[in-house]
Amino acid sequence: MKVYLVAHAPSSVQRLEDFAKLAFNLDLVDVLVVTKPSGVAAQVGLPEISKMAYKLDKKLVVLPDIDDAVELLKPDKVYTVSHDYGRRVRELEKADSVMIVVGLSDPGLTKTEAQKGEAIYPDGTSGDIGPIAAVSILLSGLGK
Repeated sequence: MKVYLVAHAPSSVQRLEDFAKLAFNLDLVDVLVVTKPSGVAAQVGLPEISKMAYKLDKKLVVLPDIDDAVELLKPDKVYTVSHDYGRRVRELEKADSVMIVVGLSDPGLTKTEAQKGEAIYPDGTSGDIGPIAAVSILLSGLGK
């Protein structure tokens, strides 16, 4: 199974770097995709994670929007991680290729962005645990 992990609209350098560390250090993730980066994350964060990707021999793709990522990479299944709009799931449906889109800006994905795939959120959480923790839980189910 091929897994594309999408960091959508990052604006914080730290959050983008933390997300990249997760993506680059999980063997399950094949490609980290960054869409619609802005502010300091675009100016400082992208060069930093580009260096990280090069050193770790990992794949990094930067694109303007979620639609571009779906069109270019053609995943079989697209999930959007959203506390506000997602249905609660214990594990993800497996497919040949899966794209998981995570909003890295506050307050996360908009309703329109969440509808670009199957909107989900990890079951067993009592509140919003943040995008990196949420995707970590969801990815742990794919690795089994």
